[in-house]
Amino acid sequence: MKATSAGRAFSAQDWPATRYIDRAEIEAVARVLGARSPFRYYGPDLQHETDQFEVELARYVGSRFCLGVGSGTAGLHVAIAALGIGPGDEVVLPGYFWVSTVAAIVNNGAVPVLADVDASLSLDPDDLERKLTPRTKAVIMIHMGGVVGQIERIAAICRRRSIALVEDCAQSLGASKAGVNAGRFGDIGVFSFQLNKSCTAGEGGAIVTNDEGLFQRAVAIHDAGYLRDSKGNPDSSEAGPQLWGLGCRMNELTAAVLRVQLGRLPALLDEMRFVKAALTEIIRAYPHLDCVAGEDPGGDPGTLLTLRFGGEDAARGFQQSLFVSALKAKLAVRTVPLTDYGLHLYYQNSSLVKKRSICGHHSVWQRVENEFARDYSYAKGALPVLDSFVSRTLLFATPVGLSIKEQEDLQFVFRSACDRWIDLQGGR
Repeated sequence: MKATSAGRAFSAQDWPATRYIDRAEIEAVARVLGARSPFRYYGPDLQHETDQFEVELARYVGSRFCLGVGSGTAGLHVAIAALGIGPGDEVVLPGYFWVSTVAAIVNNGAVPVLADVDASLSLDPDDLERKLTPRTKAVIMIHMGGVVGQIERIAAICRRRSIALVEDCAQSLGASKAGVNAGRFGDIGVFSFQLNKSCTAGEGGAIVTNDEGLFQRAVAIHDAGYLRDSKGNPDSSEAGPQLWGLGCRMNELTAAVLRVQLGRLPALLDEMRFVKAALTEIIRAYPHLDCVAGEDPGGDPGTLLTLRFGGEDAARGFQQSLFVSALKAKLAVRTVPLTDYGLHLYYQNSSLVKKRSICGHHSVWQRVENEFARDYSYAKGALPVLDSFVSRTLLFATPVGLSIKEQEDLQFVFRSACDRWIDLQGGR
């Protein structure tokens, strides 16, 4: 964000990866355009940027295979299709998501089943087990805000029941647990490189997996429905998958930018972790104020500070205290209540609540294969634990590119806000 008249602005939409875009990205794009070869499979002078990005991201995550796609949304659609999920199947996911996750289930003809969250706002394994049925084909674990929840328990449940585990890692590139990177716990993981991610080309996504057969199906589906031969042409022989393609390939321009961005990622994560850790240390010194975290704080990528309070009044009181403290310091510091997080909450997705289809008629809930789900409800109240957290939770995106003075100013604002808030709470 740009500075405002009040001073430096710290916002819940700080778009960290864009702050360091410079000549390196420009030169990477120019190299591809100069070769007149922006398509990944062939061209006058193919630069193989997408191939190289896939190798580099697979190495970073620690997966055998990686596939670049046009967006994280496309990656989720490809992953669900590659797993063979469709009409008659159920897919369980938490009610705290981005709309693309549930859209991938619906658009593949399957039925979404909502499960509640634990204290970290991640999928609760106990409620997951209650929601499993013989029709459950997959579980989607969503690492919202970079928090990797009880992934080992969930992976064990899926293995025991022979259910596929998909990791939605759109907000968790660089996150880990017990030294294992997000994206490596499940059968398949999906990343996003949209504008507000810590590695961005404006759009783009990637799929990672250790399963070669699953990878080949994903390659075919993300393209024209077939694998390609050594000349880059679709191979319609019986040697590989023969499916329908979505045409959501990553192009060479996107890959060229992402290769530069991926090289910067470790330093960017270190910076965000440092800033978030300083704010977290301040906040945890105050009673009745909780920083939401996973079971392994050391694996937190530092992208999002999530604050939970005892009630809605306390949350709004802190938000106001932060605003006043920032105003006095001539800064613009803004938090976002989870209630205002729009399509991240299940009951604020009207297409889900009203069971709409992509074409406007004959939704998946009306298909004969999914007759069992006709009475499923996605209205508010379906997930009591998540519902109880929403009104008393605030989000603050960790800013980057701060000078030492700006970091000190931000810490001062948070400390002052905590002091003011405690006073307003009657010193409790």
